[in-house]
Amino acid sequence: MNAIPAERLTGVTTLCTCWKLVTADGGKTVRATDHDRSVVYRSETYEPGLALESSTLRQTLTLAPEPLDLSGALQADGLLAADLRAGVWDGARVSIFRVDWLAPAFGQWLWSGFLSEIEEQGGAFSVRLASNKAMLERTIGRIYGRRCDAGFGDGRCGVDVENAPQSTCDKRFSTCRDVFSNSANFRGFPHMPGNDAVISGPGDHRDGGSRGIET
Repeated sequence: MNAIPAERLTGVTTLCTCWKLVTADGGKTVRATDHDRSVVYRSETYEPGLALESSTLRQTLTLAPEPLDLSGALQADGLLAADLRAGVWDGARVSIFRVDWLAPAFGQWLWSGFLSEIEEQGGAFSVRLASNKAMLERTIGRIYGRRCDAGFGDGRCGVDVENAPQSTCDKRFSTCRDVFSNSANFRGFPHMPGNDAVISGPGDHRDGGSRGIET
């Protein structure tokens, strides 16, 4: 990728924006530009017709997800309104480049992220994107906590909700054991030590009162 020379950033601008969208499953790709002609950048062709108004692209050194709001006619070859309504483009990966359409060998990456929300408003689509940093906010794996993290009656829980003694569960170990007789399937960690047990020093009188606080 060749950076845009400083002399091409002054005077009469020949810059355009190119967008590359790839569905989450990788099955569809759309390349579009706000220029009025096709732009070939890095051996990929970006077709005209993209009309969007966007908030300012922000690039920071923090871990904030840097949302980007777009509105307007989100249309391009291969980007159909029916697909947008059907959720085909939900979570699609997005890359944005600034390219010199007069000399497309020069361009630079601006932003990468994914489509987080798509709403139809009066025949047009309002889109919200989140940067790749937002992936750092996702919970991956299980949370280590005292209460059960299974859904009541699901496969991990195993309780038959139609024949259960009550219709809800507060996810405490005591409820699982005493009400549903289901302690073998409890998906929490009721005996993990609390703060006082962790910070107390060694000795005969250390306080272990936080152990099993929700048993």
